[in-house]
Amino acid sequence: MLAAPIPPNESARLESLRRMFLSCAPPEASLDRVTHAARRIFGTPVALISVVDSDRLWFKSCIGINVRETPRDISFCGHAILEDQPLVIEDTLLDPRFADNPLVIAEPRIRFYAGRPLRNEENFTLGALCVIDYEPRIMSEDERRLLDDLGRWAEAIFSSTQLSQAQRALEAELHESKRESMLDPLLHIWNRWAIVDILEREAKRALRHHDALSVLMVEVEHLASIRERYGQPAADAMLKEVARTTHSVLRPYDALGRCGEEDFLVVLPDTDRHAAAAVARRLRARVADCTVTADTERVSCRVSTGVACIDRNASASSVDTLVASAADALLLARRGGGDAEDDSADAASSGTAARRLDRELLESIYDDTPGNAMITAQLARLRARVVDD
Repeated sequence: MLAAPIPPNESARLESLRRMFLSCAPPEASLDRVTHAARRIFGTPVALISVVDSDRLWFKSCIGINVRETPRDISFCGHAILEDQPLVIEDTLLDPRFADNPLVIAEPRIRFYAGRPLRNEENFTLGALCVIDYEPRIMSEDERRLLDDLGRWAEAIFSSTQLSQAQRALEAELHESKRESMLDPLLHIWNRWAIVDILEREAKRALRHHDALSVLMVEVEHLASIRERYGQPAADAMLKEVARTTHSVLRPYDALGRCGEEDFLVVLPDTDRHAAAAVARRLRARVADCTVTADTERVSCRVSTGVACIDRNASASSVDTLVASAADALLLARRGGGDAEDDSADAASSGTAARRLDRELLESIYDDTPGNAMITAQLARLRARVVDD
């Protein structure tokens, strides 16, 4: 086996990759559309968009295979990034570079690979769009041109998609070794600590510039019942599907994080109450159409949503109640069946939804680190309401 070679400009390429903030950013629903299209066009079981990092290959979008990353030295895309044209291996067993590759002689037993190298705006190759089959096949010139067109589509998405200023600031402040700790290990979206940090930054920006800011809380209904009946893998698959669907209704600079076992928090910059309620309605409708397979059955779910908003020209006091008000609205929505139109609560509402958050969840979401005044105030307020019960 020939290990994936290292490009001559590797140091500069990795620096360019770091500047794109891809390693900690959650997956992009827009890239999923590219991979879905590639799989349909070419009729392959697998299509993915890879990013080649210093020692691993990980997937920004992956359809048809469950793994999220592979070692770089055995990767096919590690070879593809050295090419100017798509790398096509019509039969891996006939190519000496790959005939004894672990991905060929063992699971998943790749027999066909076609990877179109993807370049960023600085003209560095960051990874590849590839289609994979478990049988050898011939790729025509027309198909190669189609793959190239799909690659241009993916490159355009990378160029146009950017994290919000708050998300970029958070990522930039963290040391490389801590970046992975910002993502939920199962869903590859922001974790509790990261999403609350992003919320604090966006709230300060909204108050400073007199912009609107909304928060959407999302709860997956009956997840415990799914876990009890079908097992943990089915519950995990449902959470992944809900996270993917949520991304599909958001803008590139909106932020999605996991804040509980079955709860998500969405930060919507420059979004007023009515626009946020519209996002919530679209999300509920999309999730209602989602299913996962468990024990040969198709399992569906619903979500409840709660919205709270900092209006334009709001005072600083509104920030302290924002998340708790979204939780209040979520509880009201749950009582109303999860699909109430009027589930966007006023930021000053004084409901009791925070009581359902146990102390362990509060400790996880609201870190009372000295100097983090907003989060500390939220934690103190929510703790007081729990104790008062």
